[in-house]
Amino acid sequence: MSSKVKINLSELLFDITIAPPISITGISDDSRSIKKGNVFFACKGESSHGLDFLESVLMVGAIAVIYEKPYDLSKLKSCTVPLIGIEGLREYMGEIANRWYNFPSKNMEIIGITGTNGKTTVAWLIQNCLSLLGNKCAYIGTLGSGVGLLNKGDLTTPSCFDLHQKLSAYREMGIKYVAIEVSSHSIAQNRIAGLSFGATIFTNLSRDHLDYHGDYESYGSTKAKLFINVDSKIKIINCNDSFGRKLLKQINNKAVTIIKGQPPKNFNEEYLSILSSKANKFGHTVSLKSTWGEKSFHFPLIGEFNIENAAQVIALISSYKFNFNNILHAMENVSPPQGRMELIDLSMNDLVPSVFVDFAHTPEALKEALLALRLHYKRKIWCVFGCGGDRDKGKRKLMGRMAKTYADRVVITSDNPRSETPESIISDILLGSKNDVHTIVNRASAINYAIRSANNADVILIAGKGHEDYQLIKDKRIEFSDELVSRKAIKIRLRELKND
Repeated sequence: MSSKVKINLSELLFDITIAPPISITGISDDSRSIKKGNVFFACKGESSHGLDFLESVLMVGAIAVIYEKPYDLSKLKSCTVPLIGIEGLREYMGEIANRWYNFPSKNMEIIGITGTNGKTTVAWLIQNCLSLLGNKCAYIGTLGSGVGLLNKGDLTTPSCFDLHQKLSAYREMGIKYVAIEVSSHSIAQNRIAGLSFGATIFTNLSRDHLDYHGDYESYGSTKAKLFINVDSKIKIINCNDSFGRKLLKQINNKAVTIIKGQPPKNFNEEYLSILSSKANKFGHTVSLKSTWGEKSFHFPLIGEFNIENAAQVIALISSYKFNFNNILHAMENVSPPQGRMELIDLSMNDLVPSVFVDFAHTPEALKEALLALRLHYKRKIWCVFGCGGDRDKGKRKLMGRMAKTYADRVVITSDNPRSETPESIISDILLGSKNDVHTIVNRASAINYAIRSANNADVILIAGKGHEDYQLIKDKRIEFSDELVSRKAIKIRLRELKND
C-alpha cells in the first residue's frame, strides 16, 4: 500500500456511519474534480451546500454521495446512487482522508505555521533553508504548493482531502519535511483535521479576517487551537508579540521562545534571542544568542519584521538538530518569496525610483512594510494601496491612517473590490487619511502615476496584492499583476529618459 489504500465504502466509513461495501476509485469534496467511481463529499459552505452540485457529479460518474446534515432533501430531483447523511461531516473528514491515503503525515515532518503576518515568508524560508542544507522540503501555502516550482492554488490552506492527497504524493517522492501555512479559516473549517504535525510555529497576531471570525478574541482563540489542540513535538512561539506571550502561558511554557535582547538569568526553556541587528541596503547583520549557540550572520531580506521570521526558521531547524553554524550559513543565501518586499529591479535603479511589491493587506503589515523601507532607504517613501471588498471594513480606515503616518506620498486605489464598488472602499480608507492623498480608482493607472511622478531617488511600495496575478471585480477574475504593471511602467519611464 503506497499512496492509497484499496478499501470499499463500508470500510472507509467504518465506525462513522453504515454504508454499502461498494468499490470506489477516489474521494473528493470538490464537485469539479469528481471522476467516474469517486465518492463525493458534500459539505455546507458559506453560501452554498455541496448537494447543490449533485447533478453535475452524477453526470461524471460519482458512485456515492456523502452529505453533511441537515439538508432539505426535498430540494433534490433524484439521486441514483447511495446518498448518506452525516451530522458534523467535517469532523470526520480527516480520518476519512487518512484511511484513503494511508496516513501520509504519520511518518513525515509536517510543519504548520500560523499567525496574521509572516506565514508565507516563514514557510518559504523553511523550504529554502532545508533545501540549502541538502534536505527536500515541500511548501503548501499562499504562493501555491510543490517542491521548488510551485503549482498555484486558490486557498492558503487547501481542503482536508486535497492536503492529504498532496502529502501522499510528497511521501512517494521521498520528501520528509513539509511546511504548511495554516490560516485561521482552515482551523475553523477543520481543513487540517487528521494531520500529524511535527512542529507548529506562531508568528504574530494583528487585526484581520474579523468579517469571518466576528471579533479579535475569536480570531486569536482560533489561531491558538493549533497549539492547544495539536500535540506537536516542537512549538515555536514569537514572544515579541503580546498574543504570543499569552499563548506561551496557555501551553505552560512548553515551547521554543523567540525574544529580543538578553534572555533572563536562569532561563531554562529553549530559546533564540535577537541581540541586535543593523540594516543596510541589502538586508541586515543580525546577532543571535540561543540554546544552540551565539553568532552573527548576514540576512539578505529587508524589513525588521523579517528578522523575527528568520529567527523562527532558525529555531525550528535547530530543534531538528541541524548544525547551528550550517543553518546560519544557509540563511545567508536564502531568497525572498514572490511578492514579499520584492524589489522590481531592472538594474537601472539609479535612473528610476526603487519599486517594491508586497502583500501587506492589514494595518500592522502595511506599517511594518513602510517602516522597513524607511530603515533601509533614507529617501521619500510612496505608498500605493487599496483594500479588498467584502472583507473586514473596519480595517480600511486604519490602513489609511498607517499609510498617511508612515509614507510621504500616498496613492489610494482599487484592490480586489469583489461585489463592492471601488469608490465606496476608497471612501472608507479616506476616513483615516483625508488630507494630501491622491486617489486613482484604476490600479494600473495608480501604479503608473506613482512610477512616473516619483523622483528617481524615491522608493515606492505597492501594497496589498503581492504575488497575486488577478483582480476580483464583481463576479469576474481579471488578469492583473502588480509586478508586471510596475515593470512595464519602469520600462516606459526609462524609454522616455533615453529619448529626452
